[in-house]
Amino acid sequence: MENSNNGKLYEDLPEEFIKWAYRLFLDREVENQDAIEDKKRRIKNCRDLRDIFLNSEEFQAKNQWHKPLPQLTDKSIVYVESVAPGRELALLFNHIQNTWSYLGKTEPHWSVLSAENFKQDNISQTINLFNETGKNEVSKLFASLDRNQLDYKSFKSAIEYGCGVGRVTRWLAEKFEVVYGYDISSSHLKVAHQYMTEVEIQNVQLNQLVALRDLKKLPQVDFIYSVIVLQHNPPPIIAFIIKQFMNSLNSGGVAFFQVPTYKHGYKFSLKEYLNDVNQEGENNQIEMHILPQKDIFTIIRQMNAKLIEVTEDNWAGEGYISNTFIVQKN
Repeated sequence: MENSNNGKLYEDLPEEFIKWAYRLFLDREVENQDAIEDKKRRIKNCRDLRDIFLNSEEFQAKNQWHKPLPQLTDKSIVYVESVAPGRELALLFNHIQNTWSYLGKTEPHWSVLSAENFKQDNISQTINLFNETGKNEVSKLFASLDRNQLDYKSFKSAIEYGCGVGRVTRWLAEKFEVVYGYDISSSHLKVAHQYMTEVEIQNVQLNQLVALRDLKKLPQVDFIYSVIVLQHNPPPIIAFIIKQFMNSLNSGGVAFFQVPTYKHGYKFSLKEYLNDVNQEGENNQIEMHILPQKDIFTIIRQMNAKLIEVTEDNWAGEGYISNTFIVQKN
């Protein structure tokens, strides 16, 4: 049976189609028969087969494939309430820490890259692939620095903020004399420590951020890296973290970080947000937030730093404008 919009429909999608989709889109073999059966249940035509792989977290991580961005004619105003450092900001931090502590205990790898094959039931078969994505990200990072003619050869120390299970940390350790990995989840850090031990990496110091005040104790370093991390924090926390990045950079040091900067209809009100948290309790769901570009530019300017480059990325997924920033301390 033919369908002009969706292509040929199948009562039972041939397994060979699914196997070749894994090879073509993910550069690997399918992990097990269960994954094939799952796809066969959900997919009935070739167009859907293609779409599900193109939109997968694993494909996105490997290729930075661009999904449709919001229309540039969109005039909706993003409302983000600022919050001064104090009790309210600490409450926001504690809420996010509770969520990621839970995720670290239950799905440490999937919570970093949300692909089915990185869930606990599959990770023993896909761990090498998972770790290789970190190597790819570090390669892209240094290509960006080279493109902007930034001299990083003298850089000796680095912070990775939101190091998770060490996916990227392990590869940063090959570029710097010392890497400080920070995360709010002790469970993620436990996995990261085990990984560093297995690959015999000895120049990484892993640290847990227990409270908001710990952010003010970040060491002085030459380089800071944070990708697919800040987006899971409410906007006032994102702003606070970026300020601490700027404080922790040595003169001439560079920060490389990613933040979603726009989504149609996004709104953040402290009172409404805390009311929702109080009413729903800790639902332990991954949250997505933004901080507008203009706010980030203001922070950079106020903190005696200069913007080197801002590029659109696809880390936040469909419906978001997300940007990667390269900033240098004056």
